[in-house]
Amino acid sequence: MPIGAPDERGHKDGWSLVCFKNGDPQYHARDAGSAADASKYYGTAWKIAKLNIERASGQSLVVMGHLRRASAPAKVAHKFSHPFVEARDGITWAFQHNGSLVNGPESHDKIDSQIIFGMILDSLDGRSPEAVAKATGGARATAIEKYGGFTSLNFMLSDGQSLHVYRDFQTNGQYYTIYLDNFGEIVVAASEPILAMKADPIPRGTLHTIGPDLQLQRFEIA
Repeated sequence: MPIGAPDERGHKDGWSLVCFKNGDPQYHARDAGSAADASKYYGTAWKIAKLNIERASGQSLVVMGHLRRASAPAKVAHKFSHPFVEARDGITWAFQHNGSLVNGPESHDKIDSQIIFGMILDSLDGRSPEAVAKATGGARATAIEKYGGFTSLNFMLSDGQSLHVYRDFQTNGQYYTIYLDNFGEIVVAASEPILAMKADPIPRGTLHTIGPDLQLQRFEIA
């Protein structure tokens, strides 16, 4: 659980950007350290913005970005910067997460977020929203049974076609927030309200799936 206010220490322990265009991965850049000090971050952000400027009618973009605040200083490294990207059965998935497992992994090769990502991917049966909802429920149960629970399971997951957003926590719910709003041509999900988003976070325990047509589906998980 984080100590102090959300901005007390900032989120300077890593960053990453992922962009899909029409379902295909276009960019994945990441590094340790602060995004505000990284020319690579601004360069990648500009490339993604240019894709959006040049986007023709009917084309879609899914963009995910994460500024990391590590739960332990020893876990600050390039390889631990979200979103993580992995291909399974010909589908490229991107995943970012906020929170910790109560009893984290014994191995130092992975952080809690990678373990949760793996649990979801391992139980996925296809890419449908229903399959993601089922895998989310399975990962939640495993986190409780095998790892003693979690502070938060807040995550965003995408296959480049849909964006799945889930908020769940067992402690400090005022910190572990996700906001979601539809601005007509764009749907935005963020841990803090931006761009005059609705001020109410999405409810705990419900998976929100935004499809290619920007229509929203909800699935009760917990």
